[in-house]
Amino acid sequence: MILDGLPLELMREVLLDLPTVDIIQTVKCTRRLYHFAKVDKALSRRLQNRVFNVRLCFEDYELCAICRKPVLIRFLSMKFHRANNAVNHSNNSRFSFWFENECKCGYIADPTLEIESGILDHPSFLYDNHLLRGFENGTSFVIKNDSLDEAIINCSKLFNILMKFCVVRKLKLSINSNNDDNCLWDKMNAFFNANPPDLRIQFHVSTDSRINLDIFLTGRIFSNGFAGIEVYNGSEPTLTNAYHEVLRRTPNVLFLGMNLPYTYEDLFGFFKDTKTLSLWSAARITEKQICQLVQHFYEVKQDEERMFEIGIDESLLVKDFLALIPEEAYKLHLKRSGIVGPEPETRTWVEMTDRFGGRWALIVAITDYHWSFLNIGSMKYFIEGHLTKPCNEFSLNQFFN
Repeated sequence: MILDGLPLELMREVLLDLPTVDIIQTVKCTRRLYHFAKVDKALSRRLQNRVFNVRLCFEDYELCAICRKPVLIRFLSMKFHRANNAVNHSNNSRFSFWFENECKCGYIADPTLEIESGILDHPSFLYDNHLLRGFENGTSFVIKNDSLDEAIINCSKLFNILMKFCVVRKLKLSINSNNDDNCLWDKMNAFFNANPPDLRIQFHVSTDSRINLDIFLTGRIFSNGFAGIEVYNGSEPTLTNAYHEVLRRTPNVLFLGMNLPYTYEDLFGFFKDTKTLSLWSAARITEKQICQLVQHFYEVKQDEERMFEIGIDESLLVKDFLALIPEEAYKLHLKRSGIVGPEPETRTWVEMTDRFGGRWALIVAITDYHWSFLNIGSMKYFIEGHLTKPCNEFSLNQFFN
């Protein structure tokens, strides 16, 4: 093999210039290279088996409770766990960016490590001397800047560093539709267009109902598309761009607390390629049409990864949606819930076998705020034990893995 014939010192320099995910794959090619990488200090630091979730967040201004100055919340946060850790213990680190004349009370109160922005121009030094130890300890970092524009550029630089030096499992962008967020994102997007990050996965996006979804069609940072998008009510209960291309292309879509124009036909029309659709909102889908939805799952072969969550009247039970399928196609199951009360509470769920032998679970979930939803998903991913847990209104698809 070619790699066996190359000098190890030459390979070392080449490897250290690669993103961490490529280093891991390359050193697996030969036993000689793998053992060399394990004993080399710089390479071994890159091979430490951490897996990260990364969140890039822009939020609104808030008033500091101490000095009452406005604070613009913008940060990068990371949660990591060791890839082979059976306990799956995780630590959290957060990077906050502030500039002159901004409130700093929160940073004084919390244990943080201050980093000079110039270190961002030396990624290897930053990673080896600050980030590794900080991730282990769950340290929060503060990066000082002279202006808001500089803070945005430095946040973008750090994002690119993390994409190169870390193994990222999940990537989330939280952005609002206000003018400040749009202005900040335009500047950051321009930086990413000129300096594209090494992205190997797709973004999960959380945004509000007023957002202009066109911003997700431009920019090299979104060239991989999206793993999922969550749209919540941002003081505008009606989703104006409900039939936008971004929503049609994204495999996992959630709408929370809005009035939606979607009809039964949209479930198998506009959303025909959607894997998980969660309508935690008012939609134009009747009880009879939800029965037709169940019938459709019975009569038409579905992708086993397909899942639906649809809001229903809280008085309805799961058996109310079985009228259009034969009785021999389903079984009713009772499971005692974990909700504490004067009397034991049980949940009824349905196991349905479609015409093609596929098995589906149907559950009615009621959240703490008495919102009711019908969940439909493959038995392959169904976890019956989760029925014993109280339903959290923000735990999407909590009955399926």
